[in-house]
Amino acid sequence: MLNDDLNDIEELLSAWNNSGNDIAAESTFQSKSQQLFEAWKMTAFSEISDKSLKRYFYYQLEGILKISDTLCKMADIEISNKLQDHLLFLLDHLKQYFSNYFNHDAIAPIAYHQRLIKQSGEDIHLVNTNLKNAKMSSGLKILILKWVEEMSENNSVRRYSFRTIGYFKYVIEQMVLIDIYSGGAENNLIFFLSSVNFNHLSFFVFKQDTIRNSFRQFHTQEEKLDYLGRQKAETLSSPEVKNLVYDPSWPSIKTMLRDWLMEEIALTEKSLCKASEVVVPKIPLEMSVAHLSCLIRLLYEESVFATQNLQSIFKCFAGYFQSKRQAVISAGSLSKEFYSIDQHTAARVRDLLQRMVLRINRDFFPMAVAVNATILSYLSMR
Repeated sequence: MLNDDLNDIEELLSAWNNSGNDIAAESTFQSKSQQLFEAWKMTAFSEISDKSLKRYFYYQLEGILKISDTLCKMADIEISNKLQDHLLFLLDHLKQYFSNYFNHDAIAPIAYHQRLIKQSGEDIHLVNTNLKNAKMSSGLKILILKWVEEMSENNSVRRYSFRTIGYFKYVIEQMVLIDIYSGGAENNLIFFLSSVNFNHLSFFVFKQDTIRNSFRQFHTQEEKLDYLGRQKAETLSSPEVKNLVYDPSWPSIKTMLRDWLMEEIALTEKSLCKASEVVVPKIPLEMSVAHLSCLIRLLYEESVFATQNLQSIFKCFAGYFQSKRQAVISAGSLSKEFYSIDQHTAARVRDLLQRMVLRINRDFFPMAVAVNATILSYLSMR
């Protein structure tokens, strides 16, 4: 029955021009439309599953769109537009009363898009005028004006989905309410576009460039990292209008900015790590690896080091010192000599330590040195 109603409406619209009686054709169309609406309602309230209902109404929409394409091929443009208006009546009813089963991603008829442009003409003109006169970044102006111009073109070449047209309608209606002439006009517009998920690539690039330009005011990587962290927190906490998106095939503008900021944060952290890895020149020592290992062992056994981890001690000495004959000392070689100290090595280190003790006595205990020297001189004279 329903298929017959759609076929009847298609035949009626196709033959309308030849009927010669607009009043009778209009009456017949209204009658057929009411039959169609009643059939849709009965189907929606039946015990059919949601999945089947969605498939059913998708099919009905496809039938209406096919009729619209047929009408577009009519030679008489004026008659074609007149009949398209009647067809839009069916579309509006389907979209309004059965929105849960409406395919918003289907390509809308050209007449549907053209009607919106006509109805929103004043708002579109006002938005264009406000943007052109607003004190804000030229880049932001250009990308929005270009998008509005594309969407406002009244031609039969460019086709849009119902979702895209509905999104444009909502954004234009809201942009009229934004105070473009206030001091915070740019921030207000950016906040709005972000909240309606305007994930246009040009807007994403604009946001990136705005953040990058702010880097110039920072003198250190730490300041940059702190700024990026604040931007990430601000992005994650920004509100979004549900079920609104410029391009549903792309991630949301919040997701794209978050992911990019995380990459920038990771790169900055990596840069900080590299900057902290300053190459410190090794201190040359006038002693061999064996003598150094012996000295380390003495310090270790006298608990001079506040750690029992010998491996970390070896790594530290190997990293900051070079021996008399080796520019590069390995922790392994220090460890090997540590456990194999012989008398010869111990004697050399003992001699070094004794000279150190003598120097300490001479520099810090001169009276004791003088007394010892006097005693030794007196004993030698006896």
